[in-house]
Amino acid sequence: MGSSIARARMIYRLVRGRARQLAHGRHGSGVVLVDGGDGVDEDERDDCLANSPDPKLDYITRLAVEATGADIGGISLMFKSQIWLPSHIGIPASFFPRAGSFCSSAVGQADGLFEVEDASLDLRFATNPLVTGAPRFRHYAGVPLRGESEHLLGNLWVMSATPRTLDAAQAAQLRLMGRIVVDLLELRYCDPVTGMFNRAVFLHHLQRMLDEQPGGQVTVGLVDLIGFRQVNDVFRRETGDRILRLMGKRLEQWADGALLGHLGADQFAFALDSAPHEHEACLARLCAAIDQPFEIEPGCMHTLHARIGVRRQLLPCEESAGGLLDAADIAASSLRQQQGASAVHEYDAALMARARLRYELRETIRGALRFGHLEVHYQPQIDVARGRLIGMEALVRWRHPLHGLVGPAMFVPQAENSGRIFELDMQVMEMVCRDLMAWRASGLQVAPVALNFSRASLMHTDIFERLAEVLAATGVPGEMLEFEVTESLLLDSQHLLHQRVSALRALGVRIAVDDFGTGYSNLDALTSFPFDRLKADRRFVHGVASDARTAGVFALIQGIAAVFDAELLCEGLEDEADLSWLAERGVHCVQGWYFSRALPAPAAERMLRRFQEAKAAPLSVSEVRALLA
Repeated sequence: MGSSIARARMIYRLVRGRARQLAHGRHGSGVVLVDGGDGVDEDERDDCLANSPDPKLDYITRLAVEATGADIGGISLMFKSQIWLPSHIGIPASFFPRAGSFCSSAVGQADGLFEVEDASLDLRFATNPLVTGAPRFRHYAGVPLRGESEHLLGNLWVMSATPRTLDAAQAAQLRLMGRIVVDLLELRYCDPVTGMFNRAVFLHHLQRMLDEQPGGQVTVGLVDLIGFRQVNDVFRRETGDRILRLMGKRLEQWADGALLGHLGADQFAFALDSAPHEHEACLARLCAAIDQPFEIEPGCMHTLHARIGVRRQLLPCEESAGGLLDAADIAASSLRQQQGASAVHEYDAALMARARLRYELRETIRGALRFGHLEVHYQPQIDVARGRLIGMEALVRWRHPLHGLVGPAMFVPQAENSGRIFELDMQVMEMVCRDLMAWRASGLQVAPVALNFSRASLMHTDIFERLAEVLAATGVPGEMLEFEVTESLLLDSQHLLHQRVSALRALGVRIAVDDFGTGYSNLDALTSFPFDRLKADRRFVHGVASDARTAGVFALIQGIAAVFDAELLCEGLEDEADLSWLAERGVHCVQGWYFSRALPAPAAERMLRRFQEAKAAPLSVSEVRALLA
């Protein structure tokens, strides 16, 4: 007996080493294919799930069949009503009903081995299709598979066509191989912290639910914990991992057999087929379960809340599992971060349109013409005292095939939220420089063009290299560009922003403080910030002639511009009365609809030509307006 056990343990060590090599993707060349997480390449893992059985688990199953002298074998994982076989040798099916199965009985075996000598004589299994159908398997032996996290539940099993029992060595080998299988399953199919199914396995089973469920409704949800990173930072990662495991158990207790997954970090997913009339109550119970406090340390309680996005889908449907989970993710992201309780947002038509807009914008930035194209419009900036054009502001528009001309308020926030804003800003800058190059080549005297850049673009590591490349390629001097920095940005990373602005000015680029008066008006930040122009926001220009408070605030802004020896430009001028009021106080640089809306590039070119052809003497306000008409 002792030699048999020793031989089994030796086989265990050899097989475990080989199994871990397989799980980590090692080959004879010594090359290791890893994804930085559990050592399994994501594409490879997904392929294994899509093309069940899993060849790496089959290696262990085949060894179990051979070591026990059996005819067939498999690895079974339990669900509420079905059994999934990620590995099976000798039988074609990957799913079986759980009711009346060998594995359902074996999973609860306390001593580690469940064996049926002759199933045809056992009333529990005599009608099982594996017993009644050819070749009429009689013997069954299985060991339970239980992970440390208690989420994993299944069996490694073998069957034979003749009645028999395993000898001690065979039983020991099966038990030890069961331990190997648990290791492999946890490495490949489970999240390393909670032990719950990972993203790939969750999506695999959700897709099967969509494909095979004939009707009804499925609700797919994503749970995004708010403030979990602070728990890790303050109470250490070990505490954070413990809370994630407790959260996983709460979800299991709430779900009652629903499909669950831990997508990694602070995100969980679920899919359930609750009836429509139970939907609201079910989600309310989920919020209540999540909002229960955790004991972080003895006597120290902490409550986490969650943003929960859901997507309900009638079955059958053509939508993929990944598409439904993405929709739930979008719905969760639409909820604000700071809130006093967990909240649920359902994916609806508005979110669908927003997601579609993000997709089409991304493709448009990449140059796909089927969703239209981006174009730059130019709004003139006028010095009314001299009656001349002193600059233009570049404003991006999206010429959409269905929606027509789309303003920046509709798509720039989507570019910021989707991480595409730097690409958008760079594309606008390139279009502006190409227009300037073409106008200069045609002999026009061009005015400097102001560009609105986002914080992300100004702080991007590649901005100087990209700017220098565009200026060199188009031959446009840096003095022809003006970068606008919003007042609120002055308080954000002042030292770093100062460095970047100084580098931009070294390239000849002008700097303007935009929307002045709308932020904190921090004079200390202005003192240490080199700029050429101060732009008074529209709210302190429109109605300034008739509103005493507006006039008072504007007088302060005018004084600040004088202190810093900066040109003052007034945005949003729409009324003649406001223009006269400004002119009486020596403010002559303006921009707004009173003179012109933003013009597409061809119209802007005609405007430049008209100003160039105009007489050298200063133009009156009426002459400027007529020229721009």
